[in-house]
Amino acid sequence: MKKLLVAASVLAAMASTPAWADGDNTGLDTETFTLNANNPPKCNLEASTYTLTLANNVLSNDDGFARNDVSNSVASALNTAGVHAWCTGARNTLQMYRTPFAFTAADEIFDPFSGAVIYDISLNIADAVRTDGFAPTEGTSDGKGNGPGIGVGSGLRVGRFGPTGLGTPVVFASEAPSAATSVTFGDGPRSDFTPSDGRLVAGAYASSVTIELTPGN
Repeated sequence: MKKLLVAASVLAAMASTPAWADGDNTGLDTETFTLNANNPPKCNLEASTYTLTLANNVLSNDDGFARNDVSNSVASALNTAGVHAWCTGARNTLQMYRTPFAFTAADEIFDPFSGAVIYDISLNIADAVRTDGFAPTEGTSDGKGNGPGIGVGSGLRVGRFGPTGLGTPVVFASEAPSAATSVTFGDGPRSDFTPSDGRLVAGAYASSVTIELTPGN
């Protein structure tokens, strides 16, 4: 009886020991491990400067009315800012919007003069292909909240671009002629602005252009 009990204990101990051995381990043993990782989509837009001053006397003509080529002046200024961009995702969204040049003392009454100039520009990124194939890549005339992947362009996307270095240069151009408008600081579409036939009041004017890139896969 004693011998049987000892044998049973040994068998139980062997059954509870992990099976570390893989074969007889007398030859080459090779194991392959599979590693997984995820790289999220990314976008970046950089410029050498973010504050630009247009040349003197580009807002109004010799008769005091808004010039029709302010859009060209804005595009030319932005093209000196060294703007580059890149995106690694396949389905990115992009929008650009602006506020008009508006007289900075907005609380003054201008009637029948004008205190704002609306303009519109486009941007093009050479290797940023829209899903509808349209170029330029984006413009401001549709206002904030619209663009490839946003608003009226929600069904569109922009593919990956800017694979090396700083990315791809962003090139600006005039999208629509400039025009005098009623005083406003809005960033909506051109249709939001009321035309004015008044001369521009003298003084300091300010405007902003905003570009938004959102990575997507």
